[in-house]
Amino acid sequence: MGLISRLVPSTLLGQTLATLLIGFSLLIGAMVGLHDYLQRSVVDRSIEEILAQRLATLLETLDAVPASQRDAVSIALAQPDLTVRRITGLLPEPKREAEPAFQRISERALSLATPVRTLRIESGTFDPSMGHLVGIVGLAWLSDGTWLEIRLSSTDVISAEMRVLYAYTGLFGISLLIAMGFASRLIASPVTALASTVARMDLAKPPEPVPANGPLEVRQLAEAIDRMASRTYDAFRQRTLALGALSHDLMSPIARLRLRVEELPDTVTAPIRQDLGEMEAMVSDVLAYLRSGEPNHEPLRPVSVAALARTVVDEFLEAGQVVMEHTLDERAIVPGRRVALKCAITNLVANALRYGRDPWIEVTVIGNEVHLVVGDRGPGIPEQDLPHVTKPFFRGDAARSRGGGSGLGLATVVAIAKAHTGHLDLESVAGRGTLATLKLPLQFVQS
Repeated sequence: MGLISRLVPSTLLGQTLATLLIGFSLLIGAMVGLHDYLQRSVVDRSIEEILAQRLATLLETLDAVPASQRDAVSIALAQPDLTVRRITGLLPEPKREAEPAFQRISERALSLATPVRTLRIESGTFDPSMGHLVGIVGLAWLSDGTWLEIRLSSTDVISAEMRVLYAYTGLFGISLLIAMGFASRLIASPVTALASTVARMDLAKPPEPVPANGPLEVRQLAEAIDRMASRTYDAFRQRTLALGALSHDLMSPIARLRLRVEELPDTVTAPIRQDLGEMEAMVSDVLAYLRSGEPNHEPLRPVSVAALARTVVDEFLEAGQVVMEHTLDERAIVPGRRVALKCAITNLVANALRYGRDPWIEVTVIGNEVHLVVGDRGPGIPEQDLPHVTKPFFRGDAARSRGGGSGLGLATVVAIAKAHTGHLDLESVAGRGTLATLKLPLQFVQS
């Protein structure tokens, strides 16, 4: 199956052309084979009839000639395809059992040349390429008891005709292949144009009309994609507006509550401040996750991942949380959006602080990739939870749930990594900690 899948073309144009080519090749092959079989049968019988009639005419002529003049007449009748000689002495024994074709020629010639007593076809000449009979060698016993050996050939009509047939078939096949190429291109072009238009769609911009050309099914697909793109754009625009409203309508009341808490006695403000902090963090995480899937208008610029990592470490240090710095390779420069990448690094470090201990960060260049690794020496992630921790709102075991968080940190990192054509790898060993590796393509190298 692997070899077959590699041989099958991957494009619609290639698959359509291959299907048509195989189908027409089988059809033409079957037609040529059937024609060849039928023609062989008809021509073989025709050649047998021609040989039998020529043989009968020759024998009747020689039988009517006086014996004294037969040799002279035989010499006069001699041609490249005809020789006659008189046999004296003992008649040779049959060389082998007569083939059906020889038997048919002999019986037919005897029915036409009545004076001949016996006719025996000794051997025949067959066309080496086509395999049909083109000549015979026969022994005839005339009415006066004379034995003659006759070598007679027929015109090879089928070989020349088959060569012409094969030439015409080849020309027809080439013409058909060219026509199939144009037809396949006509079928595939609308689909290619459709795919190109869909690939250029930007959720932040009104969708451009999808070209509805080609067969009915392609036009129906284009119209359906057009409608879906319009609905998707409208829904995305509404979500963008809702995010703006959510950011204002939720964060503003939290800020007002913080101000009012300051008026309360200190004995009751501590738990309220903690709850407000968790609410603010949760709202911020939700907004960050939702915005990570939006088309980002921040342009791609060369971003130093090492410098960004130092900034994040310094910010946590200002908050009283220590993160160890290992190797920070200054060559680690990627085309990226600084705000989004900083958010991803911050989430990874926050997870290491929340669920582990002694967090550390490292930035290296491996091949054509930048690897940003955040590790800790905590309890690690249970093996059964590892495939699911990057899913939105997944909280894992009870210990991780008690640690707080919205369950969106790693999901946001994955979304940001994909937006930068990178990915996130997680490794965890129970009791030894977790390694989170953010891999980004290295495209700008600092000299």
